[in-house]
Amino acid sequence: MKLNLDNIEQMISAILLKYKEFHGNEIEIESDYYWKIDEKEIYDVNKEPGDFSIGQLTDDWETLQKSLQSDDLIPYDLQRISNMLQALSIEKPIII
Repeated sequence: MKLNLDNIEQMISAILLKYKEFHGNEIEIESDYYWKIDEKEIYDVNKEPGDFSIGQLTDDWETLQKSLQSDDLIPYDLQRISNMLQALSIEKPIII
C-alpha cells in the first residue's frame, strides 16, 4: 500500500475544518491516559499483543507544543498527533 501525503494532508484538513465548524477551534478532551501497544506488536495481527504500557495525552500535547515552538518536530511526533486525533474522534465524533 502506498500513501499519498498530499491526499492525507487534504483529508486531515477537511476533517479539522468540520470539527471547527461544529465545536470551534478549541475542544476539551476529558480522557488523559490511554493504553499503548508496543509498535513492534501493533501490526502483528497473528499474535496477541503482550507489551502494553500507558500513555498520557497531556504529556503528548505538552511535548508537541514545545517541539512546535522550538521548530523541532520529529517524525515520532506523528504518533503523538495520532493519539490526539484518536481521542478527538472517540470523545467528540461529528454526527452529520
